[in-house]
Formats: sequence, C-alpha cells, structure tokens
Amino acid sequence: MVRSMFAGVAGLRAHQAKMDVIGNNIANVNTWGYKAASMSFKDAMYQNTSSGSSGNTETGGIGAVNANQIGYGVTTGSITYDFSTGSMSPSSSGLDCMIEGTGFFIVGPMLSGGSLSLEGDDAVKSSGLYLSRVGKFKVDTNGYLTDDSGSYVYGFSYDQDSKEYATGSLVPLKLPDQSAINKLKNDKNNDAVTAAKKALSDAQATFNSQNAIVSAARQAYVTAQSNYQAKYDSIENAAGTIKGIGNLEADLTTKETAMKTAYNEWKNATTDPSNTLRDAYYAKLKEYEQADYELIELKAQLVAPTAEKTIPSPDKYFTDYQDKLEAFRSTDESQTDYADKKKEYEDAKKALVDFKNKLSTLEDGSLQSVRDAAKITVSTEETKLEAANNAVTKAQANLITAQTTAASSNSGSSSSGSNTEDSLAEFSTYKIQTDGSIVGTTSNGESITIGKIALGRVQNMGGLEKDSGYYYTVGASAGNVSVFEGGGSDGVIRSNFLEMAKVDLATEMTDMITTQRGFQANSKIITVTDQMLEELVNMKR
Repeated sequence: MVRSMFAGVAGLRAHQAKMDVIGNNIANVNTWGYKAASMSFKDAMYQNTSSGSSGNTETGGIGAVNANQIGYGVTTGSITYDFSTGSMSPSSSGLDCMIEGTGFFIVGPMLSGGSLSLEGDDAVKSSGLYLSRVGKFKVDTNGYLTDDSGSYVYGFSYDQDSKEYATGSLVPLKLPDQSAINKLKNDKNNDAVTAAKKALSDAQATFNSQNAIVSAARQAYVTAQSNYQAKYDSIENAAGTIKGIGNLEADLTTKETAMKTAYNEWKNATTDPSNTLRDAYYAKLKEYEQADYELIELKAQLVAPTAEKTIPSPDKYFTDYQDKLEAFRSTDESQTDYADKKKEYEDAKKALVDFKNKLSTLEDGSLQSVRDAAKITVSTEETKLEAANNAVTKAQANLITAQTTAASSNSGSSSSGSNTEDSLAEFSTYKIQTDGSIVGTTSNGESITIGKIALGRVQNMGGLEKDSGYYYTVGASAGNVSVFEGGGSDGVIRSNFLEMAKVDLATEMTDMITTQRGFQANSKIITVTDQMLEELVNMKR
C-alpha cells in the first residue's frame, strides 16, 4: 500500500490523542489542584530510498550525495504538565489549605507500624505513598486527618511536653487525647499561678523599696523643717521689742492701714493749712516703708543661703532712699536743681527696690527652699507609695483568682462521660499556619498544636505520574522525594484556601481549533491517497 496512507492514519491518531489531552484539560477546569497537560508531536520513523555518500575528490570521483528519506507520519512526542501554582479560591473550612510553591502534600494509606522513617534517601519513593496538590482535609471518626478520598495526611508529630516536632519520621496526623487538653489547661493555670506569685513578689519588693524611700524623704523633711524652725526662732528671739516674723508681718499690716488712712484724709481734705495732713501722711508712709524693709531683711535669712547673701550696712539702701526723697520733696520745679534731685531720688528708689527684690528671691540651698523641696519630695514619694500599695493589693487579688481557677480546673480535669482522659480531644475550630502547623481550639478557648503537615520536594516534577483522585506517584525519572517543613520558598501553606485548576481556557480552545484543522488535513491525505489507488485499479479496465 501507499506510504502516505500510513502517514495520514498516524496523523489522525496523533491529533486524536492531542484532542484527548485537550478534552481532559477542559473537563478538569474546575478540579482542585489540576495541572493542565500539554502534548507535543514528533515525526515518526523514516525509510531511506537512497543512501548518502561523502563524495570522492580523486580522478573520476563524484561529489557528496545526500540521502533520500521518506517519513511514515507523526507520533506523540511528549505530554508535560504545568506545575506552577494555580489561583487561590477562598474556603470557609479551617482545614482546607493550599501550597503556594512547588511542594506536595504527602498522603496515602496507613503504613505498617504507623510511621515512616526518613533516614533513607528514597524513603517516600519506596513507601507507596502519594503526592498531592489538593489540601481539602477533614478529621475522620478515629481522629486522623484525611483528604476527601480517605487517604491519611502525613506529617510530623508534636510532643506536648517538649514542645518540639519529631521531624525524623512521617506519621499520619492525629488529634491528641483529652489528657493533652487537660494537661495544657493545668499547665496554663499553674503558669498563671507562678506568674501571679512573681507579680506579687515584685509588687511587694517595689512597695518595700518605696516605703524606704518615703521614710528617708520624711526624715529629710523633718531635718529641713527643724533647721528652718531653728533659724526662724533665732530671728524671733533677736527681733527686739517686736518679736518674730509673724509679729512683724502683723505690725506691717497695721502700719499699712495707718498709712492708707492718713493718705485718704489728706486726699479728701479741701484744705491743708501748714501741710499738716501731708506731713502726717509722709510720716506714716516712712514708718510703713521702714517696717517693710526690716521684714524683708529678716526673711532674707530664710530664703537665701547666708554664704551667698550678705546684707550690707542695714540702713544703707533705705537711708539713702529717705535722704534723696526728703531732698526731692524740699524742691519744686522752679528750682534749677529740681531735675537733678528728682533723678537722684529715682535712682535711690530703684536701688532700694532692686535690693528688696534680691532679698525676697527664694534661692536654691536656702532654708525655706530646702524645706519646701523636701515637702514636695515627701508628697511625690507618698503618692508613689500609695500606687505601690495598690499594686500589691491587686497582685494579691490576682493570685487568689489564679489559685482558685487552678484548683477548680484540676479538680474537674478527669470528667466522666465521653470527655475522658483517653478520648479524643474535641475542637470547634482549626487553623493551619504557613509552616504547616495545625492548631485546634476547643469550645472553651483552649488552643493546642496537633502536628505539622509535611511537604515533599521532587527533583524532576516531569517524572511524576498521575494517578486517579488528583494523586501523583513517583516515577522512575522523578528522582528522590525530600521531605521538608513549609514556610520556605518551596512551599508556603495558605489556610482557608484551595488551589484552582491550572487550565487556561483560551489556550485550550485555540489548541482545539488547530488540532481540529490538523485532523481534517490528515483525513484529506487518506481521501486523496484512496483516489490515487482507485486510478491504479481502474487502469486494468
């Protein structure tokens, strides 16, 4: 028969195979974790009708001749899969998860002994376990984590005592017993009691330290007040006929009242023969200013350190001021020296005021300043002491609460009914962390780590062979499967998501069109070849 007939049949078969691949891709457009396949063609075997020669350059020789080959059609080249991560589809289940990266879940039947040691290089490859990209998991009636096909999910067990994962072997992940929940609760309560005891101890230490500070501050205030009072008493005993600053202040008030009365009488009088009322006012004013000056001088011994403040000749500023004041009053504007006497008076008054202000300034290191500062320090430290005492009271209450909670919890740990120590723990919610750690939360809010989902890394993903139920078996060309923990570049686990199919419908539809046209063209080869054979048969007629 004619070779073109075989080429056409081979083309039909190859294009039909590609259509099968395209159809399978489209059929799985909504299959979780599906990886689209891509088929390529390669030409089939060739028959040499004449062989080639390298040519001969000797006399009489001929040049090189190429071989003549006639092909027998096309065949399947390879079928590869796109293992890049598909889009994320949100899920309401806390046990649904997907891998963002190139890793695989490790699932399969229960192994002999219940665990798989990872000491060998090809432990997973020879175990009969499958690889999967679909993290649609649930907890079965025996407490094991399984996928929706019933295969066990393998990972690393978690030691509740050491708080470490056993990464040396793979085991089917299983919920812990109720005893682990009770132990976790008891440990948490005991830790709370320990923390409360430490907080109380720290609060009491703070109170004791603050109490010592307050005692020292009070003693400092007593000393400062005693020093102030001693100086005050010495001033009082040396004050002459008018004793004490208090008496001087009262005397100053009396003289101020007398001065104001004399001024009002002078101001309100319509006449003042011989300046009697004016001179009476001047006399009262002088007595008031004299008393005020003397009181300031006495107080200066309390508000300024004696080493820094030495009062000069007692009457210097005041006497000079009084002299200049009298001289100014004895002149009038018509006299030529009026302006000079006015300036001398104003200068003497300013000097007196400046000196009085200097004497009245409360300076650091003075008896009154030290006493006032000590009093403020006592008030501040007493406030801190009250706060420290409140902290001790609060810490005592927290300790009582923690001890009561721990006692109540410990007494009710071994409850009866289905919630026994040997029964499986019951969780209301689950959360899978990015590294694969599974955390369960009970209805009482207690959280416990169940285990960690393991991931597998394949050297040559093209060597994986698809199995039913979105599983992959490790083919001979895939290489070894290394097991690792999630969270790295090869695989971050995303909880509450599932991986959508990696199928591009636009590409598949385009490939379908080109495949259909290729199939039609190959069918024409058969039709035309048939017509040629018909012509040969008709030659006999």
